[in-house]
Amino acid sequence: ALLQNGSVLFWGNDGQIIPHDLQLQLHESVQTIFSNNYAFVALLKDGRFVAWGHEECGGKITPEIQIQLKNVKAIVSNDFAFAALLHDGSVVAWGDNLQGGKIPHEIQIQLNQNVNMIFSNDEAFVALLNNGRFVAWGNAQSGGKITAEIQTKLENVKVIFSSFTAFAAILD
Repeated sequence: ALLQNGSVLFWGNDGQIIPHDLQLQLHESVQTIFSNNYAFVALLKDGRFVAWGHEECGGKITPEIQIQLKNVKAIVSNDFAFAALLHDGSVVAWGDNLQGGKIPHEIQIQLNQNVNMIFSNDEAFVALLNNGRFVAWGNAQSGGKITAEIQTKLENVKVIFSSFTAFAAILD
């Protein structure tokens, strides 16, 4: 629970596994909290992000990722990972590599300063690019890969919905 004074109250299995130094950072300095099934991420009032929970599911932000988390527009999570959309249109992800916590190089090139919005299901992410195209990463069987056939049909999309392991688009 995020309290009015900016401190955080934790309980439950993963909520209490917080290193002492992190607990001190969370005292009266939290602006908002994001979560997935296994980890939490807090945006601190000074603009930094901190994480706790299962490290392999986003509960640890490496220094390499932390340095990229500047000017964050939105954080989106799936069950195992987090993706940050930056104001410049680029995306930073961390968590389970197979479930979207690592963006493959060929996908990252397409995402660079080109993303308008990110959607997620339990195991994958989909980004809407500024040119109207969609790019996916994460578990391929759960929508983390868009085939060429589907990509040609993803035009004039009004909205994207997600289920446990799939995405659906309503077309204009």
